[in-house]
Amino acid sequence: MIRRLDVKIIVTLLVTALVPLGVSIHLVSEAVRASLGLGLNDEIAAQLDRGLAIHRAYIEAIKDSQWLRLEQLADSRLLAAAAAGSDEAEVRQVLERLVEGDPSLRAVRLVGPADRAIEVEAVADLSGPPARIVSRMAQVALGPYDRVEADFEVDAGLAAAFERAGRDVEIYRALMKAPPAYLGRAFISVYLLLIGGTVIASIALGIFWTRRLARRIHRLAAATTEVAAGNLTVRVEPGAKDEVGELVESFNGMVAELHQSRSRIEYLQRISAWQEMARRLAHEIKNPLTPIQLATQQLRGKYRGDDACFSLLLEQSTEIIEEEIETLRRLTADFSAFARLPRVETEPVDLAEFLDECAASLSCTGEYGAVEISWHIEQRPLPVRVDRMMFKRVVDNLVRNAAEALRGAGTAQPLVVFTARRTGRGRNAEVELRIADNGPGIPAEQQASIFEPYFTTKSEGTGLGLAIAKKIVLEHGGAIRLETPPEGGCEFVIDLPVA
Repeated sequence: MIRRLDVKIIVTLLVTALVPLGVSIHLVSEAVRASLGLGLNDEIAAQLDRGLAIHRAYIEAIKDSQWLRLEQLADSRLLAAAAAGSDEAEVRQVLERLVEGDPSLRAVRLVGPADRAIEVEAVADLSGPPARIVSRMAQVALGPYDRVEADFEVDAGLAAAFERAGRDVEIYRALMKAPPAYLGRAFISVYLLLIGGTVIASIALGIFWTRRLARRIHRLAAATTEVAAGNLTVRVEPGAKDEVGELVESFNGMVAELHQSRSRIEYLQRISAWQEMARRLAHEIKNPLTPIQLATQQLRGKYRGDDACFSLLLEQSTEIIEEEIETLRRLTADFSAFARLPRVETEPVDLAEFLDECAASLSCTGEYGAVEISWHIEQRPLPVRVDRMMFKRVVDNLVRNAAEALRGAGTAQPLVVFTARRTGRGRNAEVELRIADNGPGIPAEQQASIFEPYFTTKSEGTGLGLAIAKKIVLEHGGAIRLETPPEGGCEFVIDLPVA
C-alpha cells in the first residue's frame, strides 16, 4: 500500500533527479552545438588536407631519396672497380662498407645473369627495432653483374600514420557533410542513455531505501495512534541502528514509562479509595464498640440471681463478646493505620548501609525460629532516595511474610535470601532488591491479586501488608513484582531508581 509519505518521497526523488537531468541535457545540447560549430568548419578541413599533403610529400621525398641512393650505389667507383675483377670477396667487402655507411640501408645485392647465377649480398645488423623494408632495383653494367638491388629501412609507423590520417580526414569530411542537428541528436541520445540509466538506477535505489525508512515511520505512526487510543502495551521494532531507530527506542521507552506511570497512578488511586473506605469502616465499627463493651460489663455486674447455670452462661457469653470486641478493635486499628499512612518524605540514603541496619534489627528479634535469613548486599554505594521509616516497613513486611510462609510449610531447610545489587547504567541505573524463599510459593491463580487490599492467603491477617508495601514502593518511584523461580518458592523483586 502506497501512502502519502511514500508518494511525497517518490515525487521528491523524481524532481531532485529529473530537473537537474533536464537542465544538464539542455546545457550539453547547447555545448554540443557550439562545439560542432567550432570544430566542423572549412578552415580546419583545409588544415587537415594540408597536413595530409605534407605527410604524403614527406613519404615521396623518402622514396626519391631511396632512388637517389640506389643510383649512387650503381655509380660507385669502388664497386665498379671491385666488380671488374673476379674476386667476389673484394666485392662483398665493398658492399659491406657501403651498407655500414648508410643507416637506412639494410641490404645490397649484385645479381648476374640468370644463366651465370652469380649473386653477392651484404646484410646489415638486424638487432634493432622492427621496421618496414622497401626494396628498390636498378639495371647496371658492373662486370659480370647486370642488376643491383637495395633494401631500405623505413619507419613502420610512418605508413600506418599516413593511413590513419587519411581515414581521419575522410571521417571529418563525412561529419562536415552530415547535418549538424543529426550529430547533436546522436550525441545527446548517447548522453541521455548513459546518464538517464544512471539516474534511473539511482532513483530506484533511493525509492527502495526510502520506502524501507517510510515503512518504519508508518509503523511508528500506527503505534502512536494505538497509544492515543489508550493501548500502552504497544511496542515498535527499532530495526537499524540509525536516527529513526533511536527515535523508535525513545518512543518505546516513553510508552513503557507511560504504562508504568498509568499503572502506578491507577493503583495509588485504588489504594486511596480503599483507604477512604477503611477510614469510614473503622469509624463506623469503632464507635459502637465502647457502648457494647460497657453494656456487656453491666450485664455481668448487675445480675444478682442465684441461678448457677444462668450465671455461668452469662459469664461465658460476656467473655466471648469482649474477646470479639478486642478482635474488632485490632481490626479497626489496622484499618485506621492503613487509612492514616503517612506521606512519603524521601532523603538521600546509601541503601547498602540502610539494609545492613535492617538486617541487624531483624536478626535481633529472634521470632523466625528455624528459618534462616541470608543477606547478600552488594558492598558498594547504592545511592537512592527513600523514606527510612516507611521503607524499613516494606523490608520488614516482606521478610516477615516469607518467614511466616516457611514456618508452616514443612520445608526441610527453610531459607529466606535477601539480595541487593545495582543494575543498568546511565538513565537506566537501578537498585534491585530480591526477597526469595524456598517455600511452597503462591498458586498461579492468586498471583494477580496478592497486591490488592484485604486479599490474604493466611488464616489470620487483614491482607493489607503487601498492598501497603506496594503503595510505599510506588511512592518512591520504584516498582515491585512477584516472580516464581524455576526451583520453586516465590520471589519479590523491588526496583528503585538510582539517585
